[in-house]
Amino acid sequence: MLRRRGYSAPEGAYTIQERYGLWLCKDHMPIQRKNEWITHKGSEYTKFHAFINCQDLRLTANRGSVDNTPSEILQDIKDEVKKIYDDIVKGDEWTSMEWLEDEASSYQTTEKEKKNFNWRIKKINRANVAEYEGIHLIEPERESGVFSIFIMLSQLKSDLFPFCVVDYDTHDGIDVIAKGDSHTPIASAKLFYVEFKRTLSKGFNHSFENLHSVVCWETDIKHDDVLKDINNEERKMQIVSPDNDGDYTRYFLDNPKKAHKIEVFCLKTYLREKLDIVFRPRASDAVI
Repeated sequence: MLRRRGYSAPEGAYTIQERYGLWLCKDHMPIQRKNEWITHKGSEYTKFHAFINCQDLRLTANRGSVDNTPSEILQDIKDEVKKIYDDIVKGDEWTSMEWLEDEASSYQTTEKEKKNFNWRIKKINRANVAEYEGIHLIEPERESGVFSIFIMLSQLKSDLFPFCVVDYDTHDGIDVIAKGDSHTPIASAKLFYVEFKRTLSKGFNHSFENLHSVVCWETDIKHDDVLKDINNEERKMQIVSPDNDGDYTRYFLDNPKKAHKIEVFCLKTYLREKLDIVFRPRASDAVI
């Protein structure tokens, strides 16, 4: 199953990520994953290889789904899973695992810091930059840079994006919780997710459920390309050219069975068409 140059995976191949999560079983055989039952931020399910067996599950003809099961039975199973999951994540072992992960990700040696500093200096000299209404912008190389540009410009232009951020957290899962406007009280507003990416690619590691928009610098997804989420829901990229000079190129992840189209804001194009912001290489005599 290892990916390598010149290798075509055989039929039925899968990634390691596709094995993990919560599986519903009948006759002690895994039938269908239900990762959304234990997923709140996006990818917690990768820490589990969990199996729930129930002989009352009713399978489809190909034994590939439990969707024929009465909803009350599935709800009872889901409630039991929630109890077990809550016991696990509140336990000392889970806390210790999160602490170890944080320690591992933050560990830096002096030598690594020196190399990183030299790399950053080289990156500064080759960076693309832009100016807008006295604000200095740097072309992002990471997701955090995309969010920085978003925050700076949305403060200057409150109507630049059709949502208002109410919470931001990159520790795990979806980055932003937002609402549709800046006037409706949070308590009564409809809240949804907004995901930030440096580059939107086919390795989308979140769910489309409750996802309102994606903000990225650029995208590798072409028109009519299909993108899958962690629940294997498929959405097709639709790219619509501007209708007039005041319009902009629109990107949507569309599923005809779903009412909401997920809009993708590709800032590299969006800022040029909306605000005439063009990023150019930093000059040799630049002071910022």
